[in-house]
Amino acid sequence: MLESDEDGAPGRGKIIQRHKREMKALLEQKRIESGKLMSFAKAKRENKKIEARQEKRDLEDKYKALEDAMKQRHAEELRQASDETPEEASDQPPQASEYVEV
Repeated sequence: MLESDEDGAPGRGKIIQRHKREMKALLEQKRIESGKLMSFAKAKRENKKIEARQEKRDLEDKYKALEDAMKQRHAEELRQASDETPEEASDQPPQASEYVEV
């Protein structure tokens, strides 16, 4: 077994699974928040199209920053996990784009 159950640290596979769950939760939260925004059709009827689009841009920027920070943290965790297990040191940690699909 390559998972490091002896020292109590989770294996690389478990870490990747947790990262996928965290990313999925973030995207779900983004979807829920974007659903609360005023629709473009309603904004157009109420002559608030510019404000509605700005809110949408702000939300996208906020979640892009959160997603980038999360990907960076995940890459660092994988790097630390691979440093802790010398028998797996020959394996290269995956890029963030390999295990997170949007």
